Amino acid sequence: MIIDLHRHLWSIFERYSAVREIAARASTGGMHQHSAAAVQDVAQRAAEIRAEMDEAGVDRSCLLLGDYGLRLGEGDHSIQAENQLATDLAAGDPDHFIAFFGVDPRRPEATELFRDALDAGAKGLKLHPCAGFYPNDPVCRPLYELAGERGVPVAVHTGPMASPLISTTASPIYLDEPAADFPDTNFVALHAGQRCWFSLALDIARWKPNLYLELSLWQGLLLEDEARFVHHLREIKYGIGLDRVVFGSDCPGVSDVMPLDRWVRTWQDLPEIAARHGLQVTDDEVALMLGGTAARLMGLE
Repeated sequence: MIIDLHRHLWSIFERYSAVREIAARASTGGMHQHSAAAVQDVAQRAAEIRAEMDEAGVDRSCLLLGDYGLRLGEGDHSIQAENQLATDLAAGDPDHFIAFFGVDPRRPEATELFRDALDAGAKGLKLHPCAGFYPNDPVCRPLYELAGERGVPVAVHTGPMASPLISTTASPIYLDEPAADFPDTNFVALHAGQRCWFSLALDIARWKPNLYLELSLWQGLLLEDEARFVHHLREIKYGIGLDRVVFGSDCPGVSDVMPLDRWVRTWQDLPEIAARHGLQVTDDEVALMLGGTAARLMGLE
C-alpha cells in the first residue's frame, strides 16, 4: 500500500493571494508555481486528486490543512468548516482519503474541535507553526495529550515558509520538548527540516524514537543533486533507520515541479538510484517508507 501522508486539497498559494503574490517575487527556486487562486469546488478537486492518485499508484492520501487564520486573517470559511471538507471526503471515500485535523493551537476551542474531528474519523493532527506559534508552547500540550490518548500522529511543518508566514517558529528544535514530554505520542517532522535544518531534525530524531521524518519538498533537491539526495538518505538510514521515514508529496504545491507519479516512481526506484551512489536500499525498506510505517502510525494495519 502506498500512503501519501502529506496532501492538500488546495495549496496555501491557492488559498491566500497575499502569500501567492509575495512568494512569486521571492527566490524559491521554482519550488512552487504561483498561479491564480483555484475555484474551490470540492467535488471537482477530489475527482482530480483521485485521478492523480490512480495514475501514480497511490492508495490513500492524507488531507492536511494548515490553519493560517490568526496570521493571515480568516478565510471565507471557518477553520472548522474547512476541516469538515476533509473529514466529509474521508467518510464518503475511505478508500482514497484520510483526514487530518489542522488547527492553530492558540484557538480557544482547538482541543474540542480536534476531539470532535477524531470522533468523526480523523486519523491525525496537523500543526503549522509558521502561523506564529512554537510547537513547544504549553498551549499545544492538550492537543498532544489527546493525540497520544487516541493513538494518532501529530504532523508538524518544519523548515522555512514564504512571507508573510514566519520561518523561525518552524525549526525542528521545537519538537524536541514535545517528543520528550509525550513519549506515547508520535510526531512527524514534515519536510524533515528542509535543507537548512535537516541535520538538526535528524539529530533530534536519533534521541527521540517517537519522532519520524517526512521528505516532501525534497523533489527540488533530487532534481538538482541526486547524489546529495542519496547522501541524506544514507544519513537517515544509519542514523535512525529508513523505517522512521514516511512518504509525502505536499501536492498540489509542488506538482508542477515534479508530478506525483514521478515522485512515487522515484521512491519505487530508490534501490537502483541509491546503488548508483553506493547505498543499499532494500525493497522492504521502500515498502515501509511508502506506506507501511504510515499505516502503523495511524493504526491502519
